[in-house]
Amino acid sequence: MRSSINESACFSTIVFGIVGGIGAGKSFTTAAFVAQGAERFDADQEATRLYEVPSVIEDVKKRWPKVVDSSSNVNRQALAKIVFAPTAEGRLELARLNELIRPRLLEVFSRWLAQKKEEGREFVVLDAPLLFEAGWESFVDYVVFVDASEETRLRRVIRRGWSPDEFKRRESCQLSPEIKKEKADFVVSAEQDDSHMAEQVARILCKVRSSDQVRIVRSIVENEACKDAECQSTNQ
Repeated sequence: MRSSINESACFSTIVFGIVGGIGAGKSFTTAAFVAQGAERFDADQEATRLYEVPSVIEDVKKRWPKVVDSSSNVNRQALAKIVFAPTAEGRLELARLNELIRPRLLEVFSRWLAQKKEEGREFVVLDAPLLFEAGWESFVDYVVFVDASEETRLRRVIRRGWSPDEFKRRESCQLSPEIKKEKADFVVSAEQDDSHMAEQVARILCKVRSSDQVRIVRSIVENEACKDAECQSTNQ
């Protein structure tokens, strides 16, 4: 079990991180958690929104001026060609982009999680394909790996309009699925239908809830800490 990102929160919300190879079915898996009552933080979607933030646009323009047009719109496809180039220079550019985006994205997630804890949510899902690469595994309680064969994953991304070369190029910039699987707390198969995924997610939640005494004790400790902090603040 990993520690939560917000140690000061007064409610211990369980955080699941969803990982897997490209095209594995992470969104499909996340939807199964949402169907069970989870709230979802879509890291890819939130990262996309960051490209509309003026300070981010300005930083991107400084580093890659040709990918920002006269209306201050970031051409993300042009940027992807630069940072996913299969060269040493491409890897360097990707690292620089990550340095720009990831700290901001983590701030967004931290605020979102704090809000969910205040709302008393039992569990939430962090849909972050690059969770391990970004070093975010310490910010979740459990990591769920979505397993699918390379053949299945390739078939899925081709339906999205990707070429096999693009699939290989993008995946070469990530940890291998095998390493992610080894690091995960739970593994689900995304080769079959919706009902099978729902069953797998239900089993995970059942197992986590069966150890709920750990969460309850942690929540009590956090609540007491919050009360002490409030008392100290009042007395000052």
